[in-house]
This record gives sequence, C-alpha cells and structure tokens, in this order.
Amino acid sequence: MRGIGPWLAAAVAAVAVAGCGDGGARESGEGAAPSAAPGESAAPSPDGADAAQVYVLNRYGDENGFDDRRPVEYVATEFTTFSGMEWDEWSPDRARGEGGLLGTWCMEQECQNDPYEVEVELADPVEVDGVRYFTAYTITGYDDDMTDGVRRALEDADGGKLARPSGE
Repeated sequence: MRGIGPWLAAAVAAVAVAGCGDGGARESGEGAAPSAAPGESAAPSPDGADAAQVYVLNRYGDENGFDDRRPVEYVATEFTTFSGMEWDEWSPDRARGEGGLLGTWCMEQECQNDPYEVEVELADPVEVDGVRYFTAYTITGYDDDMTDGVRRALEDADGGKLARPSGE
C-alpha cells in the first residue's frame, strides 16, 4: 500500500498531460481539438438552425476551453472525459450520443486504457454571454463492466454537471 501514492500521482500527471497537451498546435495557429468535422460549429446542423448555436465548453487540448459541437474527444469536467464520441442528435434542447467514458474517478479500474462504453444525453442549456451551452449530462446506457461502485464514483465526481464559461 505504501508504494501506491507515487504511482497514483504519476498516473494522474500522465492523464493530465495527455488530455491537456496539444503539442504547441494552439501557439502555431493550428486547431487543437478534433471535432466531428472541421468547421462544423459554424455550419447549420441537420437537426435545425438553432442547434448550431448550442455548444459544450470543451477543454480537450485547451485548459481554458473552447466552444464545440459534436466533439469526438470531449473533456467535460476536470474529472470526466468522453472519447470516440458519435452523436445521433444535437438539437436546441438536448444532444444524444455514445462513446467511451473515463476519468479520475475510475483510474483504479484502469479506465484510461479501456474506457467504459456508454450512451449519454446532454441537456439543460443555458445562455452565457450570448452563447448557449449544455450544462448537464446523464448516462442513459452503461457498459456491462461498469459496477455500481464505479457508477457512484462517477456521480460523486461531478454530479452530472458540465463545465461552462463563468460569464464575465
């Protein structure tokens, strides 16, 4: 038990570096985070014109975050990340998709290397400085390997709340 502290600290640092680093792309003017398609956030959504104006604050490769729609890689909070996302719906009131789920709350189960497959719904959009952001998520379909204890750890980590700009 004595040796786990340094290992855990190293693992947390590795996850932070992997999730936040963009290899200097931001400084060189290149895009830092992949979306479903380049420039998609500026284009009207097939779900309706208003849907083009509902975003998530994504911190993938950018600790300050950026407005994103239908992100493939999505750092939702300091504790929770969605990966390999495929979005079936992105409307003014909700978004639904599926992909991998990982975070600091499941490091003991080694979810960084093998994320839990989940279905997720984003909801509760609010306006911040004239831009609408989803502010909550619900896992609507769980991976069979995701135990009740891991589900509780996820809930305790961020309570289903998504990061959003503070509004200045």
